[in-house]
Amino acid sequence: MQTKSVDWRTPLAEFADCLLVGLLVALASVPVLTAAPALAAGCRAIDRSRHGIGRPLWTTFWADFRQAARGGIAFGALAVAAAVLFAIDLEVGSVMPGARLLQPALWVIAAVVVVIAVRTCEVVAVRELAWREAVVAAARVTVSEPRGALLTAAAVAVSGVLVWMQPLLALLVCGPLALAAVATGGRE
Repeated sequence: MQTKSVDWRTPLAEFADCLLVGLLVALASVPVLTAAPALAAGCRAIDRSRHGIGRPLWTTFWADFRQAARGGIAFGALAVAAAVLFAIDLEVGSVMPGARLLQPALWVIAAVVVVIAVRTCEVVAVRELAWREAVVAAARVTVSEPRGALLTAAAVAVSGVLVWMQPLLALLVCGPLALAAVATGGRE
């Protein structure tokens, strides 16, 4: 019986590509409105790497970023506006009567919106849909496949905890988050 020899550098190269995607997404997300197109480009780079196409990563990422930025900046602006409104609502709502009853519901709604936003970036990257159609497809997949939505929410939560514990990880955490989005993305 002959066993297949696995080169130890292959998984290490895939991990390094994942971290490089995280750095590229962080770099492209410096203007906050470009965070969604950057994550979509990261998802596309991870998807290409998964299928063994698209080298070198640096140039393909920037080409994908430019393509995703066409409609993605408006999506990013809406996401930033929603996050600001949510933060204001939590702050103002904390002094209102009945706030203790409504805050858990607001957090659940925020988690669902974040999962749909991450999945929208994945749908734009993998299925190459326009951003409007991608939002609808991501919402449909999130409702139809709650297990994948919970895994995506867990990936976002772990990413948040890692950045909270070590803020320097904000430069790398988007790569594993893009990997999680592609891995849990629903296929219609």
